[in-house]
Amino acid sequence: MKVTVLGASGGCGRWVVELALERGHDVTAVVRPTSAAPPDGAEVIRGEVTDLEFVRSLPLGDVTFCCVGQRRRSLFPWSRLLSPPDLVQTVARHLVAAQPKRLVWISAGGVGTSRERLRFPITLMVRAGRVGTGYADLEVAESILDGAAFPTTAVRPVTLTNGTAPQPVGAVERFGLTSTVHRRSVAAWMLDHAEAGTRSVPPALLGTSRAHRSMALPGG
Repeated sequence: MKVTVLGASGGCGRWVVELALERGHDVTAVVRPTSAAPPDGAEVIRGEVTDLEFVRSLPLGDVTFCCVGQRRRSLFPWSRLLSPPDLVQTVARHLVAAQPKRLVWISAGGVGTSRERLRFPITLMVRAGRVGTGYADLEVAESILDGAAFPTTAVRPVTLTNGTAPQPVGAVERFGLTSTVHRRSVAAWMLDHAEAGTRSVPPALLGTSRAHRSMALPGG
């Protein structure tokens, strides 16, 4: 496949690039002008995804992966945002204008229909400070992409970590304080989903099935 990865220098984006290259795909990695380069082997395009004309100019391949997300100074819920508060919804609008053949993108557990799957402490957390700002941005982005003319898959992971050990990943029933999944595992799931050409509704929550009882869930 020819794949394009937006946010290719971020935690999940770098893994999508690396794993796609390992699987033999032709990869175009899109990063900010000041970002570190993604793994060797990808064609690198630098620019701002908040710029509509830049996004429209991108060579979008068979599948576009969007791993763009808001950044904060620290994990503290009220730490200063380093990104515009409407970053993801802006990129969503630009992608609708650019019309990729297919889009797989990262939202978050607790957005949309997955909200009812949150344990109470997580519900409080996602409403807090700048975290709440990020979730509001993702809610709007999902509503924009739900109406797109091209196939889209919104991936809603539980808490992301940096582990690299293999994990069985799939739909999970609940998102609690101990619910985690490796960024590498999320990237692998996204690629598996794209390679399979799956058009079905994605899981409401994506996590590790060892830690949670797996189940088939409605909702995206």
